[in-house]
Amino acid sequence: MAKSRREYFRKTRKTRLRELKHSKTGWCGMAAALLAAVLFLVSVIVSFASSGDAGVLAGSVSLIGLVLAAGALALGIMAVREPKIRPIPPRTAIILGGILTVILAGLYISGIV
Repeated sequence: MAKSRREYFRKTRKTRLRELKHSKTGWCGMAAALLAAVLFLVSVIVSFASSGDAGVLAGSVSLIGLVLAAGALALGIMAVREPKIRPIPPRTAIILGGILTVILAGLYISGIV
């Protein structure tokens, strides 16, 4: 047994992290969230380049981004519920997917895009 509690946790930290697995659902959600962020940036750049008159192109790109962001949010929530997984990819999917879903849905409701 270790001399102190700190020494025990220092020795077992790597062992505890090895027991956690990577969630495929979490990684898919994170990839979808990053792709949605890229599509959002593309639609913003296209809209600025055409002086706000991008029309169907920016609307369709951001609609695809909205669907991907909502899917990333759902995949992230499903991945967090899995037992013994590494938490960073699902949390990234939830945070980025939620933010992009709110922004893109707000743009559509207000009629900007």
